[in-house]
Amino acid sequence: MTYISPASSTQGAGTQQQTAASPASQLANPNIFLQLLVAELKYQNPLSPVSGANMMQQSAELSQVEMVTQMSQDIQAQQQALQVSTASGLIGKQVQATLSDGSKVSGAVSSIQLSSGGSPVLTVNGTQVPLSAVTQVS
Repeated sequence: MTYISPASSTQGAGTQQQTAASPASQLANPNIFLQLLVAELKYQNPLSPVSGANMMQQSAELSQVEMVTQMSQDIQAQQQALQVSTASGLIGKQVQATLSDGSKVSGAVSSIQLSSGGSPVLTVNGTQVPLSAVTQVS
């Protein structure tokens, strides 16, 4: 099997494009996997082509990568939904929280918002408090 570096891929008329993603994230990308497979087929030795068994194995690996990627996205969506549900259940409850600067906040939760990253942020006495900073609920 010919190894092609996942950090670069050929595109167009011989131009190369460098990717900035980590090698682990590149291997989880089905497009990179397909580019490697096409490059392997394109540059294989015609006197010793890739066997059908190897092609089936690589196709199965691609399917596994796609399934794991989809499962990861589903789990992240479920985690976000659970956090939003938990945060909405805190509206009207008394909470104590320790903020990232070390200061402590306590009081009733008046509202929740989603941050740009999708994590819930509680409003406690006019202060924005990430759900992860809550230390006590009463």
